[in-house]
Amino acid sequence: MEGMYVVEFAGSAGSGGATLTFKNGGVYGFDLGGGIYDGRYRAGSQPGTVDVEVVVKMPAGSPSVIRGIVQPFDWTVIAKATIPTNGQSVTAQVQTNLGETVMAKFTKMRGLPLAA
Repeated sequence: MEGMYVVEFAGSAGSGGATLTFKNGGVYGFDLGGGIYDGRYRAGSQPGTVDVEVVVKMPAGSPSVIRGIVQPFDWTVIAKATIPTNGQSVTAQVQTNLGETVMAKFTKMRGLPLAA
């Protein structure tokens, strides 16, 4: 699973994109709406999967693809998914603490450089 990914996602209020880096059990990145992603991943209970949990820090005034929520203050979304590891591009359902599922397509763009 280690590497750099483009993530295309869609919720009830639209779609967006993010970059995520998976390294040594940590996952981090950002999205086009200004969200900052920090979290962890580990081997899933099913062979060939990883369980991912990230906290997305949303900036004040930034609309979410989840019901178009906009807050006048910084806020967070907790997102959890089980992602198959058997392909260059895979789609997964992402559960959120806001009660809405988001669909996300993970495309591996490159492995990690040796210096990373």
